[in-house]
Amino acid sequence: MREDSSIVDRTTTGRREGRVVRVDRPRLGLIFGGRSGEHEISVLSARSVYRAAVDGGFEVVGVGIARDGKWVFMGDCREFLGGQGVEVTPQMGPACAILPDLSKRGIWVDGPSASLKIEVDAVFPVLHGLYGEDGAIQGLLELSGIPYVGAPPLASAICMDKGTTKRLLQAHGVPHVSALSVERSAWRTRRDEALSQLSGLVTPPVFVKPSGSGSSLGVTKVKNLDDLPRALDSAFLYDTKALVEPSQEGFLEIECSVLGNDEPRASLAGQILPSREFYDYEAKYLDENTKLAIPAPLCPALMKRVQEVAIAAYKATECRGMARVDFFVDPVRGEAYVSELNTIPGFTAISMYPKLWEVSGLPFPALVKTLVDLAIERQRSEVKEVRREG
Repeated sequence: MREDSSIVDRTTTGRREGRVVRVDRPRLGLIFGGRSGEHEISVLSARSVYRAAVDGGFEVVGVGIARDGKWVFMGDCREFLGGQGVEVTPQMGPACAILPDLSKRGIWVDGPSASLKIEVDAVFPVLHGLYGEDGAIQGLLELSGIPYVGAPPLASAICMDKGTTKRLLQAHGVPHVSALSVERSAWRTRRDEALSQLSGLVTPPVFVKPSGSGSSLGVTKVKNLDDLPRALDSAFLYDTKALVEPSQEGFLEIECSVLGNDEPRASLAGQILPSREFYDYEAKYLDENTKLAIPAPLCPALMKRVQEVAIAAYKATECRGMARVDFFVDPVRGEAYVSELNTIPGFTAISMYPKLWEVSGLPFPALVKTLVDLAIERQRSEVKEVRREG
């Protein structure tokens, strides 16, 4: 590892440890990449967050997670995130770790003969999907004592699993898109029985999707029952549970950004106008013909309804920090039905979450600062102490 005396000053007490020389700017740890199928999207999101954070006055240090799960310290990461690469590899820097130990709070970087500690004021985990959005990294950060942007472990786990989300929304009376659930074990051991039951309950077109995946990976629109087995096989590549949802024909695809802890607020909503048949992975990230209407062309009453339901869903799922709430909106009945919540929404150049806040009066750099402030506020207000009795 190349030493930089402006950042690290080594000490020589026992095992040589790094002592960070502080600067005037707050230091934000940016974690990106990851083991999920959304690795590239995470890097694209981190690229945008990096620019906004720097513009907002933060010093940024990057931690990349390779596909094999190895953590790589990438320093100020300006070269990588300023380029075109979308793949984190172990060769990009020394190994590093965040430890589940309050006494060792910080990012620990392997050196040739030393462990260097990089102190950070907060961490922004820009990790989409498995091991990043499901509560795993959030649990580690809770144990480390480092404030982090986004929802806590419970809300992250709830919202990652769409089936669990729907059950909780139903319990709280929040309008949502219904679904049938299919377990992978039952599909593999009693395939004909499961298919027979589904055939009697669903009427195409329907969507088949993994219960716990993102970026529309493994999602298929099924127009006739003969295609149902292939769609379920595809969904089970990403999760052990699949959902079968009715296609909301004639409804509007609407997204709304929510921000806050105990008193969340909702942005203006936006509409997705995909050039493809539905808003799949290619439409979200690769197809330049996909259009976004920001804000969405909703009447004031329906816009307000979307915002109200978004906040209700956010609270019902115990969210904090941020989430993007996705809807199917019936313009005839004037009702909004929650499809899912994303606790680490996309932050790419074309992603809705920051764009909706920008049109609502909160520019991207100010949004990043607000998210970090919320992270620090939540940690201070939700500290749990364990005391011995007697």
